[in-house]
Amino acid sequence: MFENVIDGIFSAVFLAAILRVTTPILLPSLGALISEKAGVLNIGLEGMMLSSAFTGVVVSAYSQDWFGAEVGTSVGPWLGLLLGVCVSLLLSFVLALFHLDLKGDLFLSGIALNIFGSSATVAIMFELTGDRGNTSTLASLQMPFIQLPEFINDIPLLGGFVFGVFDNQSVMTWLAFIAVFVVAFFLYRMPIGMHLRAVGENPEAAASVGINVKRIRYMALLISGFFAGLGGIHMSMGYLQLFQRDMTNGRGFIALVTPSLGGGTPIGTMVASSIFGFFDALGIRMGSLEIPSQLPQSIPYFATVLALVIYALQRRISQRVSEMRTASGAGFDAQFWQAIQRISILHMLLMMFAVIGVVTSGSILAAPNGFGGAEAALPAGLAIGAASIALIIMGLPFVSDIFRIQKRWRESAAVTVVSLGAYLSIFLSLFVELPIALGIGLVASAAVWFVIGGRALVGGK
Repeated sequence: MFENVIDGIFSAVFLAAILRVTTPILLPSLGALISEKAGVLNIGLEGMMLSSAFTGVVVSAYSQDWFGAEVGTSVGPWLGLLLGVCVSLLLSFVLALFHLDLKGDLFLSGIALNIFGSSATVAIMFELTGDRGNTSTLASLQMPFIQLPEFINDIPLLGGFVFGVFDNQSVMTWLAFIAVFVVAFFLYRMPIGMHLRAVGENPEAAASVGINVKRIRYMALLISGFFAGLGGIHMSMGYLQLFQRDMTNGRGFIALVTPSLGGGTPIGTMVASSIFGFFDALGIRMGSLEIPSQLPQSIPYFATVLALVIYALQRRISQRVSEMRTASGAGFDAQFWQAIQRISILHMLLMMFAVIGVVTSGSILAAPNGFGGAEAALPAGLAIGAASIALIIMGLPFVSDIFRIQKRWRESAAVTVVSLGAYLSIFLSLFVELPIALGIGLVASAAVWFVIGGRALVGGK
């Protein structure tokens, strides 16, 4: 059974599951990125997602009574999407009003919205269904799923794999990953996006050149609420087909962290969200083993705690770099230190995988019968634990001190190539022989290190 789980993890079905569970993290994360760029982080994402998810389910269910079964089935999902997002936009407007016009504390106002979203949905759900747990008695609808053309499945080599990953995905999943590039274009190619970033970096300077700071921040919070609403709709009408009490399970709070883990860029935010999606899907997959259910269920929460630690470390690093910028003045090389920061983020993400490896090893050693018996499981558990601890020991010096990446960049490169190469080789070994997979994995990891920032170090700066 353990071998079946491992094979299943590195399969098209598992990757499709990652995309599906990444969607409700990625959508609010894009909203958090935009509001953070404007200097007004949307703390109320969790409440907005819950309110949108509940509204979408209720509207889609009752639309079949309003318009008839046939028309309601066609119109209901889209009407639920529209009104669910409108509710989220209304809450984001309330947050902006309290903070920007009434001068209320942004953090406290966001927490209040989260409490309101959690309690109001349960209260209204009880009035409509008599149940405080879920809306299973309502005949709610799902968002459409997109089917790929069959000829893709017939393409040699990777056609079947690609078809298995992307076929029958919810329209919300496609929308989420397309939105990454739309947000990137908005932030870096449109004047309004440049104004938004200017407001976040220095509102006084932005106001001095005629930019309306309050209007920009209103817009940023509304856009953030829009993406939170989409994420909530996917939870109740794409990921599931009903609303459950507090079904977001902290995804709105995770979304506050992912932009920083992703280096403050849309692409990086997508990668960070996908990592959380991977751990979430991994926990679900491991649930099929004959082990205590608490072990696989704890994996996403371990990942969340590690992400918060990484976020704190990145904030400290950013503060130190800002101090150097102030001290160096015109002599500060911003591109060089941005490259160093990107490499440090990569070290931290690899450490996250290693810590999850230690947790997995502990699960195997604690419940070997769920992994095929002690004879097969114990050696595998010890090997995974030893390798993960070794990767942690090698990467820890570069996580704890960003300047060590600059001073000992060759060692940093070696640790990155070995760690990332090991993960890539395991994945590639499913398609090619192990020696070939190892070679490709090491070359690919070296290329990743060079592209994200290693070229600045190799250049002798």
